[in-house]
Amino acid sequence: MRQLSICNACRYCEGYCAVWDAIEFKSILNEGDIYHLSNLCHDCRDCYYACPYNEPEHDFKLNIPKVLGQVRVETYKDNLKPRFFGFALEKPILVTATSTIIAVAISIAYAAFSFGVDSFSSLPMTTVIPVTLFKSATILVYLYTITLWSWEGIAYWSKINQKEHLSVSGLGKGIRDAIFHKNFLGGGEGCKVPNHNSRYMRVTMHSLVFFGFITALVSISFYPDITGYFAIAYLIGSIAVTLGTAGMIYIHLKESKGSRSDVQSSIDYPFTILLFFAGITGIIVPVSFGTTLFNWNFIIHDALIIVVFLLAPFSKFIHPVFRVISLIKYNSDSLRLSQK
Repeated sequence: MRQLSICNACRYCEGYCAVWDAIEFKSILNEGDIYHLSNLCHDCRDCYYACPYNEPEHDFKLNIPKVLGQVRVETYKDNLKPRFFGFALEKPILVTATSTIIAVAISIAYAAFSFGVDSFSSLPMTTVIPVTLFKSATILVYLYTITLWSWEGIAYWSKINQKEHLSVSGLGKGIRDAIFHKNFLGGGEGCKVPNHNSRYMRVTMHSLVFFGFITALVSISFYPDITGYFAIAYLIGSIAVTLGTAGMIYIHLKESKGSRSDVQSSIDYPFTILLFFAGITGIIVPVSFGTTLFNWNFIIHDALIIVVFLLAPFSKFIHPVFRVISLIKYNSDSLRLSQK
């Protein structure tokens, strides 16, 4: 609160992103406001590089992106549902790696013991994974993720809304801002992470992952038809996810470590790497069609995707839910105050 109070008096970063407009709405910041601002922040860090009072040069030692990143992780932990899964955020590398190894091992064991190692490669995929099994398992996994996301989102909303009502226009604008990554642009100047020559790299990588994941998700829903246009769509989506996650890993490695929360980074890395391998195996799925590698790669890829969805409510993948809610609140507040 100390740092944000100084910022609110300074107003030097006004116009950089929605965070600075949202601060202006409040003369006094409470815990709910800080939670809201932490998820409204898109971590572009333009404010850090522009700040005349940032650490370590000034006695104020301001580092808003780092502070908000730390708070953002606290919002994940505080609103985690069920609460006993908190260990997933405490030990993200261990949980992600263990879940992945177990899922892949179960898939390989299922193939080997049910169909035999030698004959498995030559079987039709619909024999290995019947359509009814694939569809029902997919629906159950989606319902599981959506249910827990909704539970967490409701808890987060009750924490930040302070009995204020959202508007239909605010809902629409918030979703639009999230889809088009408006606040990644740092007020139009782009995100200077990892350096001043890569202003639009981060928004590009994030967009590749976002739209690539959705494209792959939609195209695989037509299973068992995974050839033709559906295969092309899945290939494009997987390539986008792979490139996007590779770019994000590169950014994490090259960025200035002092400008970002270490706790936030520790949560981001494991899930980003998991998505990267899901993207790589996703590329191989349509490419290997008709070869002896196809069946093995398909079940391994499916195992990775299942892990992505199972960990989604307890990992970095909580952030889309909280960010969209924060953007909806911000736009609703903006519209309400502009009408006064």
